[in-house]
Amino acid sequence: MIAIDAMGGDFAPRIPVLGALHVARQGICVALYGDEKKIISILDSAEKSWKKLPITIKHCSETISMFEQPSKAVMRKKDASLVRAARALENEDASALVSAGNSGAVLACGVLIVARVYGVERPAIGQFIPTKKGSIFCLDLGANVDCKPKYLEQFAIIGSEYVRLKKGIENPRVALLSNGVEPYKGSQLVKDSFDLLKSQKKINFVGNLESRYLFDDHADVLVCDGFAGNILLKSIEGTAHFVMYWIGKKMSSFLIGKILSKLIFPFFCRLRKKNEQRCAGGALLLGVNKPIVLAHGASDLSSFIKAIEFAYDIEQKDFVAKLNKRLELQLGGRKKIAIVRKVKSLFKS
Repeated sequence: MIAIDAMGGDFAPRIPVLGALHVARQGICVALYGDEKKIISILDSAEKSWKKLPITIKHCSETISMFEQPSKAVMRKKDASLVRAARALENEDASALVSAGNSGAVLACGVLIVARVYGVERPAIGQFIPTKKGSIFCLDLGANVDCKPKYLEQFAIIGSEYVRLKKGIENPRVALLSNGVEPYKGSQLVKDSFDLLKSQKKINFVGNLESRYLFDDHADVLVCDGFAGNILLKSIEGTAHFVMYWIGKKMSSFLIGKILSKLIFPFFCRLRKKNEQRCAGGALLLGVNKPIVLAHGASDLSSFIKAIEFAYDIEQKDFVAKLNKRLELQLGGRKKIAIVRKVKSLFKS
């Protein structure tokens, strides 16, 4: 069962509900958390026989908006769609959670409700970005705006383990986002983090990486604080949209361009489709106990469907549980983990 925050995102509840309907037609069980009347109205308009599909509706009287202070909203709004969906994940009534809502609130739910993996100080948002020869896994992309060097060191370990498990790369190259390749370049956070990563034996650190070389296959993992990472991601998105707009405008300004645009239009469609297939549609919140996928706030229907399918895929493969075992060993240590588990078992008994 995939729990979906139906009220989260710029186009909620329509996009989350229609996305849930699409995957339910494929046999994926979904639970929609949100305003029951609005959800049913959208489902009835889209498909009269939706009740025959594996769709459950959980009415919630509250919503967390994009403009609310995340942790306070999560603590105060007990009946918010996102909070209720996170509770379902915690109680194992759901196997994964998908939300396009307030990313800070999603992070707060991950920490306060679902809980962190033992040894992880700060969960991070990670996602693959396509490059010339494949992709690079970037984290943090927005979960932690203010970071300490220790957090970036952990992000490097988390990213390395993720790439090892996901892509089978035994010794992934780890780079640090900076404004120059020299060790003395960057903010104080970057310079202090450089020293930590250089001495960290659990990763294959290859040094600093400038954003202009991001697509040139210099690394498999890129580490940065959430502020820089989120700006990097949105800059890439904005540039891609502008380039497509600029090409279209220039080619439509003269007759030959109009003819050529019609000829190459199928090529651009295939290129966009191929790129979309390489993107998950959502980013995984790394370092929490259960699968939480953050979809883009402005996700269209296709992107949100991909986010749900991504959540379903990692849930079916038990990917997060496998990753978390690796993280516990790398960040918590075998002896400490054994002690913690023993204490927990005593409390349960």
